Amino acid sequence: MIELSHVSMQFGQRSALQDVSFSLGSGVTGILGPNGAGKTTTLRLVAGFMAPGLGIVSVLGGNPLSKEIRRDIGYLPEGAPLPPDLTVGEILDFTCRMRGIRRMNRSLEISRVMQLLALAALRYRNAEALSKGQRRRVALAAALIGDPRVLVLDEPTDGLDPSQRDEVHDMIRQWSPDRAVLISTHILDEAERLCDQALILSHGSLMAQGKPFELIHPAGEHESVRIELFEPGDAGRFGQRLRTLDSVLQVESTARPETLLVRGRVGESTFAEITGLISREGWAVRAIYHQSTRLEDVFKALTLADQAK
Repeated sequence: MIELSHVSMQFGQRSALQDVSFSLGSGVTGILGPNGAGKTTTLRLVAGFMAPGLGIVSVLGGNPLSKEIRRDIGYLPEGAPLPPDLTVGEILDFTCRMRGIRRMNRSLEISRVMQLLALAALRYRNAEALSKGQRRRVALAAALIGDPRVLVLDEPTDGLDPSQRDEVHDMIRQWSPDRAVLISTHILDEAERLCDQALILSHGSLMAQGKPFELIHPAGEHESVRIELFEPGDAGRFGQRLRTLDSVLQVESTARPETLLVRGRVGESTFAEITGLISREGWAVRAIYHQSTRLEDVFKALTLADQAK
């Protein structure tokens, strides 16, 4: 549904994108990266707001700059800008006209998106009188006018409180099965919970692409569990028993004789198996820690390594 092939963009002396290629189907894809990584430039290319300097951008099999394709793309720009002197109803009516929706169908379409975003009470309020969260919902409603098959959302939950963020997440999940939803976010926990796929950009280059779980746990990586014991003498006995668990690959003692480091197969619930064993055997342990990798760790490792080049 969205494809970039060897895309590069230059703004004066600054390179915004360098030979970026990826292909996306339906579902939610998050673009992650530090400031200046090329996230907004990528979204604008997909939304048909600019042409690539080099390479090809294809959306729904066509050029996003064409009127036909752009009508099937919903775009939420960074900051959710709205005309301050227009009411919510006027903004949505204007969006309907820009999308070529016939006059006889506009009222139904406006009512549909207002119901989706709970905006009926704000219909006659000017945009300048709206809170930040309300402006974001109005901008999302405008992006949904015409029921587009591709949604491009630049920081869709920026500035929202946790409750509002959860509401937006729920809506995006409802939209995503039949649509390609491309979002940028600086909230890495959000990407880990919400996105089916993640793209990590740094200095205009695509550093990694994949499902969050695959990025967090690449092939060959192991899940780690650290067990702190009361008595150093327990390490040998506990370690021998832990090695009998199917999910455990390796048990080693650390520099501290009362600590065991257990490596297990990712995805096989090593932590749950170990805690279950400890409970059944009645072992006395000081603490047990699940040393899991998070998307934030992957993000930092990739972008910091790129900055060091």
